[in-house]
Amino acid sequence: MKIVYGKLPSESESLVISTISAECGILYDTARLLFCRGIDTVQKAKSFLNAGKNGFNNPYLFDGMKEAVERITRAKDFKENVFIFGDYDADGICATAVLYNALRDFGINARKFVPEREDNYGLNLDTVSNFNQIEKIDLLITVDCGISDGDKIEELKKWGIDVIVTDHHEPPQNLPNCIKINPKISGQKYPFASLCGAGVAYKLGYALVGKKADTYLDFVALATVADSMDLVEENRDIVVEGLKLFNNKKTLRSCFKYLIGDLNKQVTAQTLAYNVAPRVNAGGRMGDAETALKLFTEEDENKIFDLATRLGAYNVARQAECDKIYREAKAKIENNCLQKDQIILVADEGWRTGFIGIVAAKLVEDYAKPVIVFAGCDGYYKGSARSVEGFNIYDAINSVQDLLITFGGHSQAAGVSVSKDNFNALKIALNDYVLQSKININGEQKVYVEWEIEGAFSIRFAKEIELLEPCGVGNRRPLFSCRENAIESMPLKIGSPHYSFTTKTIEILDFNGEKNVYALSQNVQKSIIFEANLSSYKNRESLKGYLKNVVAHFDDSEDYLPYKLDVEMLKYLDGKEVDFKPFYDKISIDREDFKRIYAILISLNGKYFNNAVDFCKKYIPFENTLQSTFVVRVFLELGIFSVDGKRFLFNEKVKNALTNSQLYSKIYSLKVNV
Repeated sequence: MKIVYGKLPSESESLVISTISAECGILYDTARLLFCRGIDTVQKAKSFLNAGKNGFNNPYLFDGMKEAVERITRAKDFKENVFIFGDYDADGICATAVLYNALRDFGINARKFVPEREDNYGLNLDTVSNFNQIEKIDLLITVDCGISDGDKIEELKKWGIDVIVTDHHEPPQNLPNCIKINPKISGQKYPFASLCGAGVAYKLGYALVGKKADTYLDFVALATVADSMDLVEENRDIVVEGLKLFNNKKTLRSCFKYLIGDLNKQVTAQTLAYNVAPRVNAGGRMGDAETALKLFTEEDENKIFDLATRLGAYNVARQAECDKIYREAKAKIENNCLQKDQIILVADEGWRTGFIGIVAAKLVEDYAKPVIVFAGCDGYYKGSARSVEGFNIYDAINSVQDLLITFGGHSQAAGVSVSKDNFNALKIALNDYVLQSKININGEQKVYVEWEIEGAFSIRFAKEIELLEPCGVGNRRPLFSCRENAIESMPLKIGSPHYSFTTKTIEILDFNGEKNVYALSQNVQKSIIFEANLSSYKNRESLKGYLKNVVAHFDDSEDYLPYKLDVEMLKYLDGKEVDFKPFYDKISIDREDFKRIYAILISLNGKYFNNAVDFCKKYIPFENTLQSTFVVRVFLELGIFSVDGKRFLFNEKVKNALTNSQLYSKIYSLKVNV
């Protein structure tokens, strides 16, 4: 794990930070946080700190907006049939709801449709044809899709259907020949390119009905967070305004009441990201995106409750299925050494397409490399890609488009379809792209920290950190670090899974913290990485840090290696990806070495055990401590020995093969593959 600290301001930059601090009435450290986020003038800082509708851009700065409003006005005047074609994810569903409501306010009762994931992304001519046969479509408006569907749009025009595309995905070289609104189309006057699909739909809605469209900013805020848009500039303004609707009892929609759950807590961007968005997306992932759309356009309270309950049940099932696919994908990666690739591609016929995006995101966290997870789909593979910071996965996929059936997306997330015959060629081509472009993807886990705190953390600074909200992608919640040596972490109360400990900087809460007790207790200098949080109870404010990571600063001496190995082994058994390369050549997997130490360990039955390294140093002094620590951890994993109440116990009835140990197998695979 590498700590990446924020840039230390130069002398001239410090003067600018001081000016921002004085003019805005905030601490120097708060101004420094803003400066490091590109808020480097007093005017920018004031705009950031007073985010809201004043920061909204004029929708008519979009190319195509004037023409779109004129065409929709004609549809209203001549009572034409309007059809909205959306997408199955949270952004597409919210965008459909926004435009549907805006058109209704404008005087048009449009029909609406969102596909299912199995129908694939984008316009579907069969679907449109079916609706067209029921009732002639005069005008079709896409939301969150369509920019890459030029050929299909040409076919729709032959059917006598006019098309307006509203989208935010990367435009292809050949744009569709129709009215189109997309912030990513170059050469237009609109100054912000990172709106989500619902954001673009809102802009069209505002151009049609003015301030009435603002009542739908809760949908837009949810979509912005759900689609992982950067929470900067206009997106930040949108989410700020949307959260006002969520946190006002008069404007909180019934559909959101049931999705949020605990209405006694303030709704934040994190609430939308972790509570609401997964439930909205769960419908599409389980093959029922229509339920979410119905929920967002339904007015009957009983039906709203039933629909929200159904999405909650879908989300529970989704979590179980995602966990299963994640375990299977990780096993495939490990067994086939795919983690050595620059871009990891993993596929399985049995996986469902609705879950592979979530799994890809988790695998990116594990391996710190771009990942594409593929599922079987009607004779070909359908993949979902997620990337690491600084690597544009869309550009990589675009470079090998000749091998693909379809593709589309953003710099950090994309969708791709490939024939099974071309799968291996795609893997080779993508990895060659990285090597030839000389982009550095080293697979190193990183944690981004603002700076190291040397003294006590102030309550005022913690209060002012709240001014950075809403936090999320592009505006992450700040993390800080402090240096400590040995720390005693204790449960909050008897039987609690949550722990706490005190540093010279701040009191730290460690949720489900038993796994960190050993690492914290080692007398090794370490960085405690935390998020500062201020809470209030009965008018009393308290400051706490939430533990995010512990990074030990080991030197290169042999004395430290056993401690480092033990910490890494415990991380590995906890399901985290670790690097055993510094150790495997110093460790023996010879069974004779295991037998020799096994005989010693039997004689230590009942001895005091605090941690493996100290235990081995004390009782097996003539052995290599690195080797004996490894052996102890393997035997503990296999259950041949155990620790109960700090006593080391021999379980003589347990018989288990070394090859059943994850640790043994991992080191074995490293040594034989050298």
